[in-house]
Amino acid sequence: MNPFTPHTLHVSAPGKLMLLGEHAVVHGRPCLVTAVDSRLHLSITLNDPVGNRFSISAPDVGVEHVEGMVADAFAGGFALAPGTRFIESALAVFHQWFPREGSIHIETRSDFSSQLGLGSSSATVACTLFALGKLFGLRLEPLQLFWLGLQAISQVQKLGSGFDLAAAIYGGTLFFSNPSPKEREIIPLNVPDLPLVVAYSGIKADTPTYVGRVAERMANWPAVVARIFDAMERLVVMGRPALENAEWSTFGQLMDIQHGLLHGLGVDTPETARLVFAARQAGAYGAKLSGAGGGDCVIVLTANDSRAEVEAALKAAGGQIVQVAPNAPGVRLED
Repeated sequence: MNPFTPHTLHVSAPGKLMLLGEHAVVHGRPCLVTAVDSRLHLSITLNDPVGNRFSISAPDVGVEHVEGMVADAFAGGFALAPGTRFIESALAVFHQWFPREGSIHIETRSDFSSQLGLGSSSATVACTLFALGKLFGLRLEPLQLFWLGLQAISQVQKLGSGFDLAAAIYGGTLFFSNPSPKEREIIPLNVPDLPLVVAYSGIKADTPTYVGRVAERMANWPAVVARIFDAMERLVVMGRPALENAEWSTFGQLMDIQHGLLHGLGVDTPETARLVFAARQAGAYGAKLSGAGGGDCVIVLTANDSRAEVEAALKAAGGQIVQVAPNAPGVRLED
């Protein structure tokens, strides 16, 4: 009998930046999101064709090595370590739908810190499911990966629309619509190179906390917050053709309005506001926080000949420039 040779695959998925529509997308409105070229990398090895054990090494999130039985992955909502929750949840969902025998080892590393709010959790789920499908010879279409991934993410954090997962799977720049819990519209857009500058505020945001804060504000002021979400939806509808036609001045103004609406929802901070105003005063087309708020990153749309001045203004205001490019490819096999 020939000895078994372990088989390893390497995959990666992009991070994301929300362009327009954050928070409203959690409440059934559409958004615009772009994938960025800082990627989450995952290696998966089939160590043994029999057995049902898994092990994980994820040093970027403080996990040197944990191992257990596949049947116990994220059992009862508990993971072997905080940094393995999304991998274990994805592993559990995959084996729920596609039971397979074999013991595996998973390793991850990231081009970007999980502190930046670029969607590392969704990229991890996309990589895990994509790698498992490839390892076991399954042909999983992007939309199938999306629904599996949404199930995995919802087991961990309960809240969310899936726009960041869509960006990790499809890549590029997307129009994402979330009209109901069982319905999604994911439309890849033909967008020219986005002249974005990204700056980290220095504050790590807690996404579930800020999503919950907006939900609380909606419960207290339903008519007012619904109108804000309606306005955000209109910005997305107007922003889509502006993006596709490279009408940067128009799109920048829409970004400015979106930031004002986010401030009204209570998710702006002095740190992000300082960066936004610094970028505008340096001549940017527009600037806004990107994501849940409470910190994380600010995105700035600026002409290339103003980029150096805008970056200098952001640094002077306490920002850390994050070197990423938009329109990155989605989850993929690597050499």
